[in-house]
This record gives sequence, C-alpha cells and structure tokens, in this order.
Amino acid sequence: MQRFVPDLAIEIASKNDRFDALLAKVLRYRRCGTSEAWLFSIPTRQVFLYSERLTAILGEGDTFESPQIPEFSIRIGDLFAMIEAG
Repeated sequence: MQRFVPDLAIEIASKNDRFDALLAKVLRYRRCGTSEAWLFSIPTRQVFLYSERLTAILGEGDTFESPQIPEFSIRIGDLFAMIEAG
C-alpha cells in the first residue's frame, strides 16, 4: 500500500531512461490516487498527461497548466527550452 500519494506527479524522461518504465511509474501514481501525473519526454518533445479529467499527448505548442498549481502556466515548448538550457 502506498503511504504517501501526491496530488501531482511529474516525471522527466531523458534519452537514457526507459520510457516504458517511467510510464508504468506514472500509471502506478494514478492507480494509487494521484490526481494528475505528467510525463515529459525530452527526446520526443512531448508531454503525456494522465489525470482524473483528461488523458492526452501534448506538444510544444500546448500549455502546461494544472489545477494543482493555481495561476501557473507555461507553453510546453518554452519549458523544454528551459530544461535543455540547464
């Protein structure tokens, strides 16, 4: 049994990560009660969103925003640019 379940989980997959392993982790978060889980894939520049309200694949032109982080939003392409800049 999961002792702590976050409201929001974010995983960032780099080219060295096994995507299927991270996806399994994200889906486990959701099964345990996490409201939203986001999986960012740097190599493909896509974001996979799993939530109570939506399951979606987002691209660089879409926006990262969550009710778990009120009043915050950022274009996914800008977020990837910040991650890559280090």
